Amino acid sequence: MLARPTIHSTARWLLSSLLASAAWLGLADAAGAGGITDSVRAALETNPEIGVVKHDRRAVDQELRQARARLLPSIDVRAAVGPEISHNGNTRSVSDGDDSRTLLRSEAELSLSQLLFDGFETQGEIERQRARVDSAARRVAEAAEFVALDAIEAHLEVMRAQRIVELNEDNVRQHESILGKVGRLEREGRGDIADVRQTEARLAEARNSLAIARGRLADAIATYIRVVGERPSDLRAQGVAPADLPADAEQAARIASTRNPTVLIAAADVDVASAELTKARAGFYPRVDLELGATAGNNIDGSTGNTADASALVVLRYNLFRGGADIAREREAFHRINEARATLAKARRQAEEDARTSWNARETAIARVEALRAKAEAQRRTRDAYAAQFDIGQRSLLDLLDAENELFLARVALTTAEFTEMFAGYRLLASVGGLLERLDLAPPREHIDIWRTPADDATAERIEEKTQELVDPKMEPRPLRGQEAGEPPVEDYDAGPHVGAPPAEPVGRIDLHAGETTASYANFAEFWNALTGGGRTVAEAAPAAGAQEVVPAATEVAEAPAQPQASAASEGPARYEDFRSFWKAMFGGDGGQ
Repeated sequence: MLARPTIHSTARWLLSSLLASAAWLGLADAAGAGGITDSVRAALETNPEIGVVKHDRRAVDQELRQARARLLPSIDVRAAVGPEISHNGNTRSVSDGDDSRTLLRSEAELSLSQLLFDGFETQGEIERQRARVDSAARRVAEAAEFVALDAIEAHLEVMRAQRIVELNEDNVRQHESILGKVGRLEREGRGDIADVRQTEARLAEARNSLAIARGRLADAIATYIRVVGERPSDLRAQGVAPADLPADAEQAARIASTRNPTVLIAAADVDVASAELTKARAGFYPRVDLELGATAGNNIDGSTGNTADASALVVLRYNLFRGGADIAREREAFHRINEARATLAKARRQAEEDARTSWNARETAIARVEALRAKAEAQRRTRDAYAAQFDIGQRSLLDLLDAENELFLARVALTTAEFTEMFAGYRLLASVGGLLERLDLAPPREHIDIWRTPADDATAERIEEKTQELVDPKMEPRPLRGQEAGEPPVEDYDAGPHVGAPPAEPVGRIDLHAGETTASYANFAEFWNALTGGGRTVAEAAPAAGAQEVVPAATEVAEAPAQPQASAASEGPARYEDFRSFWKAMFGGDGGQ
């Protein structure tokens, strides 16, 4: 007889399902060894991604120290010794004519330089580095949240793979039991060899599925080792209580838009860009330094003996022209601020989307778990009924095998949905920046910024303000023609509506040839004589009847208001006694003024 599913096997499956549900409700104990908290703690201690951001934070700390050092004096010592050949006024000799000298020169110099004013460039650099420290600290917190989520995902994936392997092993045992029964019936002459072959094929498929499940379990363990740094052992799971999660998707999105770790990084980067603008404007100011120096030497510049000098100077350096680079640098920094603000707005929208999709994934998983749990129970009852009917010959073997396979698939789907629901809760916590807080774990100490003041706290109001784009007409290039000539407005970034539109005020066209008379000549000789007055008068150069009269340009000038110094037009090119006569003929003024 075919062995029916016993009460013990059914109870064992129900117990495993109840334990999985209890894990989701937070009833399972995960505080011990192998719990989610232990996996996350190990990942935070060993994962290289945490090490990368930790050391970056420490490096940025030193950059801040370098910026602050610019406010302190710089002291330098210089010493030199060696032969020197001199040829100057100190070495000229009248007696022997030798005007060069070689001496062993030695000197020592001590100098001190103190910055007094540099157009607030150093202050801007300090503020920039402070903002970079804040950004680096935020990156440590972000990496800790994401590594923790990766560790939880790897933890749950190993548990899911282990559970699926167990289901596959149980599926293989069920098919082996069916095959044994069908084979016994065939040997007793009450069965068909085709049923045996059909069952063998189903058993081979079950074993193939078991091999795939074991391979996926090995892959999940490899991922766990990469993230956590150790092999999994006695893993347990605990879900997130609904009270620890936002009430709805919109509340999750609002929290994520201001508390998501990536959003906080983008907000700190806006401060970095703002400090760059302060630095960029330093080029418009002079630089003032206090320079103290003392020098002692021997055999300097061909003069034997010792020398000593000392000075205390206030030095001013001011660039007068740099080709417009300072203005361009200021505008570049201004647009970098808006770039950072746009990046912040993008990060906020992405965080809101992640929060909404995480909420939706959790709600979908909860609904699927409910439905799949009902489906699995219904499939179990169907399988039990088919097994009983098969024993009395009222159900075919194929129906029983299909029922067994449907039950196996329903249990696998239910297991996947349960762990998906559990992970969705942790993912939602990570999207709103509360994952480590829920696990009662602290990020690495590098996430603390000792320079951060209450005024630097990333409140919702400050993040909203940092998202707004800055507008300054001085930071835009000047229009080439202006709006009255059809130039699009500066604040209108879409020039499409203005293409082809007439200007507000019609711009008159200039006729360069107005009032001119086109002269024509019978040949080149006439043109040349008319131009240069080469021995022929205008009358002599006149064309034959019917041709247009030639009026050289010089003659037109001579026909201006009569001037006693100018020659008559009929005498060829105009001639003037002196420059004053020419000036009066041209402009009608006094050439002597």
